[in-house]
Amino acid sequence: MEEKNYRVLRIEEQLYGCEELPEGQPVLCDVLLEAADGTQRVLPYPDAELTRLDINEGSTVTLQDHRLTKAAHKVYFTRHGETVWNVENKICGMTDSPLTEKGRAQARELGEKLRASGLRIDEILYSPLSRAADTARAIAEATGIPARCEPRLREQCFGRYEGTPRNGEEFRISKTHFADRYSGGESMMQLAQRIYNLLDELRADTDKTFLLVAHNGIARVVQSYFYDMTNEEYAAAGIKNCEFVEFTF
Repeated sequence: MEEKNYRVLRIEEQLYGCEELPEGQPVLCDVLLEAADGTQRVLPYPDAELTRLDINEGSTVTLQDHRLTKAAHKVYFTRHGETVWNVENKICGMTDSPLTEKGRAQARELGEKLRASGLRIDEILYSPLSRAADTARAIAEATGIPARCEPRLREQCFGRYEGTPRNGEEFRISKTHFADRYSGGESMMQLAQRIYNLLDELRADTDKTFLLVAHNGIARVVQSYFYDMTNEEYAAAGIKNCEFVEFTF
């Protein structure tokens, strides 16, 4: 049988009426499951196994060959669509460069792909900067997934470098100095603190799966949360506009 993910909507212990449970027979529960496409099914399952697997109402589970397992806890990430300053090869940072028409199309296309995929995402969290917010709204409109602003997902403030060429030699070197605040900006260490705190909170919320819509600088920090990276690898890391990335806690 094909492996498929479901959300547990309800767990009810089966009733035996006046009859006692036969000796040696496990207590069964009726587990109401809902797939990402809205289809539902009821699966009888031993209560002791549900307890052992820590499966509760609201849990996301995987069903294969009539056996349940608790689904891996994931978080998804995408970068906003193309912006005017992306085209002009300028550092955006906290400067609010708007999406181009191509960027808006990229956001709509990603939303349509996610809707067609049937991937379960409970909520979209997005940066307050318009390029990310507009991308998130396009995805939410295409998928029906609720979305809300998360201020900690704002891009790093690059201070004096904002509006300068992305491939500038001075900026390339400064990105490897993790305590550098770029003359009024935000250091990599300060950035990591707010993003790591957010990811710790999402990690603790095991019954929800989130899509983060943010920025290239945020993508680097998220990647470093999940994987070991050298300073050089961190400084060079990045993702494309509307690239979709999966991480497992």
